[in-house]
Amino acid sequence: MMLRWVAIIAVAAACSTSAPAPAAKSDAKHEDRHDPPTAPAKLRLEVETGGATTIWADAELAKVAKIPGAASDGEARDTWSVRELVHALVGPTARVTTVIGPDGPMTITTADWDDPAKTPILHTTRRGTLKFRWADAKGAWGETAVRDVSRIVVEK
Repeated sequence: MMLRWVAIIAVAAACSTSAPAPAAKSDAKHEDRHDPPTAPAKLRLEVETGGATTIWADAELAKVAKIPGAASDGEARDTWSVRELVHALVGPTARVTTVIGPDGPMTITTADWDDPAKTPILHTTRRGTLKFRWADAKGAWGETAVRDVSRIVVEK
């Protein structure tokens, strides 16, 4: 009988011990500007042109002049005009049709690409990844369009 009570108490004690509650899922958008900076990453961008894929890394990106760019907290970012990148590294008539990140692809229309009032930009993040967004004619950044960009599709 005593053994039965010991077993019941042991089971009750085990059941009353609970694991920590999982963190509540937040609907708030993650802002990487609040993350601590990491060591400079080796940038890597897959570029698909005509069905062939090449990799643009630091060396390729260094061939194209950066444009002034700063995050909303004022911290400088390595920033490139995507138009200048593809014109310099693919050809003068090349244009980006798709930008791909972990949340899926974003299509860029010909009208958006050709709009002189906005510039498609890629910039580095504190985590060493790339973000795509549009900048207005004065250089002010719009909202992030694609985070953690891994691939672009280019049409010649």
